[in-house]
Amino acid sequence: MVFTIRALIEVLGFPEEHIKEIVKKVLEKLEKEDGIEIINKEIHETQKVKETFFSCFTELELKIHDLSILLKFCYDYLPSNIEILDADNITIPSREFNLSINEMLERLHQYNIIVNNLSNQVKKLEKPQ
Repeated sequence: MVFTIRALIEVLGFPEEHIKEIVKKVLEKLEKEDGIEIINKEIHETQKVKETFFSCFTELELKIHDLSILLKFCYDYLPSNIEILDADNITIPSREFNLSINEMLERLHQYNIIVNNLSNQVKKLEKPQ
């Protein structure tokens, strides 16, 4: 199933020039993604959010070619928000849904391994020598 979505991607950090450059690089990478078509994009002005931090976000309208690619987009680009624009009800073939769920579980297992490894490293550092 093809989805048309609206997504917000925000970058937070410093210095201001670096934030602007990162947003541009994110869009360049997104333009090369298979199964994703950028219909519309708008980069908003960088805003100062604290003494040294800046925020910049881009609002995108995308055509995404299946659920698996939609989930991959969410994992890889971590949008602040997505909205499906073209469907009130979604019908997905069970094969596509199963593949998407299994890809999500694989990603969660990878994250779990990373978190556990980092947690073990912190525990080693906290032990008195």
